[in-house]
Amino acid sequence: MTYRSIFVHVDDSDQTDLRLDAATRLARHYPAEVAGAYIVSTRDFTPTESALLPPELVKARMGSVAQAQKDAEKRFRAAAAAAGVKSLQWRAPAGDPLEAAVLQARYSDLAVIGQPVHKGPDAAFSAGLANAVVMESGRPVLMIPYIGAAKTLGERILIAWKDSRESARAVADALPFLKDAKAVLAIAVSPRADESVQEYVSDKAVEGFLRRHDVDATVNRMVAPDIASGEFLLSRAADFGADMIVMGGYSRPRLSRFVWGGVSNLMLESMTVPVLMSH
Repeated sequence: MTYRSIFVHVDDSDQTDLRLDAATRLARHYPAEVAGAYIVSTRDFTPTESALLPPELVKARMGSVAQAQKDAEKRFRAAAAAAGVKSLQWRAPAGDPLEAAVLQARYSDLAVIGQPVHKGPDAAFSAGLANAVVMESGRPVLMIPYIGAAKTLGERILIAWKDSRESARAVADALPFLKDAKAVLAIAVSPRADESVQEYVSDKAVEGFLRRHDVDATVNRMVAPDIASGEFLLSRAADFGADMIVMGGYSRPRLSRFVWGGVSNLMLESMTVPVLMSH
């Protein structure tokens, strides 16, 4: 298993350059084709709106959108050229932007998106895009923090292990990274000191799974209250010198939409290294 196609989210923000840097570095390493997709929250005028608005306003708007797409494509191609990546695709999908992001991710081996922003006019859209891609694409999603990736990416990986479908999926999806890593640390956080039989069995099972894929990792089960699990994992990642965290993406249903689970939400708010999530 490896990554042969990487989708990277491109928009008008400065964070795009951080995502492009990570995506092109990975594409050069594996190697992989990079598909850049220009996806923004700004919607086009509907035919009805276009008919009601002054023609000069509609024309100006269309020109502005077209220029923004051209500028984004230029950034994408320049980043790829600087990294020596030649296998490229550029897309500017129409329609609902969140559905477009999910579709682009679904037919790639790996999606690269940004850490959701918490302030500004695009905060809700940014969070919605991250949620949609993780929960609905069926693909591993690598989130790049505001500060970008370090000089190394995937050399020292911390696995946030839990006996769950999401966590098992994340470990399997991250195998290309894990097999290439120089060091892998798996941490399981328990709210109590006494380890259950199920926890012991699951820890040994994932160790065996990784060993069969030539990944040397032992699950370290540690005690921390549920409310502090996220902070504990981030602290251990810093102590370990991790340049990537692998974890399941968890959500809680809320009416017809999803909201992040507690640890997932904290990771998205406070990540200091790229986080690979799978649901």
